Amino acid sequence: MSVTRSIAVETAPAAPRAAASTPAPRAGRTRRSLSRLVYPLAFLVFALAMWEIIPRAFDVPTIYFPSLSAVLQALLDPAAVPLYFQNSLVTLGEAMAGLAIGAFLGFLFGILLAEVEVFRRTFYPYIVAFESIPKVAIAPLLLIWFGFGIESKIVVVALLTFFPLLINTMSGFKNVDPAQIEMMRVNGATRGQIRRKVVLPSALPQIFTGFEVAVVLSTLGAIVAEFVGGQSGLGVLIVQAQFQMNTPAVFALLLILGAIGIVLNMLVRLLRRRLIHWVAAEQTTEATA
Repeated sequence: MSVTRSIAVETAPAAPRAAASTPAPRAGRTRRSLSRLVYPLAFLVFALAMWEIIPRAFDVPTIYFPSLSAVLQALLDPAAVPLYFQNSLVTLGEAMAGLAIGAFLGFLFGILLAEVEVFRRTFYPYIVAFESIPKVAIAPLLLIWFGFGIESKIVVVALLTFFPLLINTMSGFKNVDPAQIEMMRVNGATRGQIRRKVVLPSALPQIFTGFEVAVVLSTLGAIVAEFVGGQSGLGVLIVQAQFQMNTPAVFALLLILGAIGIVLNMLVRLLRRRLIHWVAAEQTTEATA
């Protein structure tokens, strides 16, 4: 009886919502979309202008803080562009391989920790303790165990990306609305159907939030591993430019890393919109924040 009443309450506002999809709200959404582009672009133009003006105005030496034009000159240097491209592929490959392993294991262990009480009580404190150890501190050990090749970098990235997926998957599975689960049980759904049709879809927004954080950490982990003992990659180029006191090249490499991070973030957001299209845009923004 209570279930029937709740269904009636949820279906009642359906008509006004359908009527709301008129040209006026659509125009409002267009304005909001434009505002989301205009403000970041305006800030970008302002920041780039200040970057060019301030070092020149105060005659700041290039070795301390190069102007934007000096950085662009280093970035577009014909002799350096192929080097940037090849080493970007190395860093990106390390980041994506480690992200795939870390995200898969984090997702898997997150489900186990959420679903199996004994598993959570046994392993969760040790996982948290291990996560509290800075990965930079254990990077030399990983180099000893896995060598100076790509394997040690992938392991560092996997360790960094594991925890965000684990925490968000576990939290997403445990915070499903109990009323929805109860409704499925009342209607005779099996345990597997409840997990597939209610629990997993409800947890996906939070899982994607963890994945978004993991993507950022993946490039960070690859760079840190290359700092410690890399033979190629953007991290190695940054160290080499630092030793040569080539500050414009360091900034140019940082710009490349920033561009890679933005592209990866956009891909994750696109994937989120495709896979969890039923979530309202406002809810997606709140989950990301």
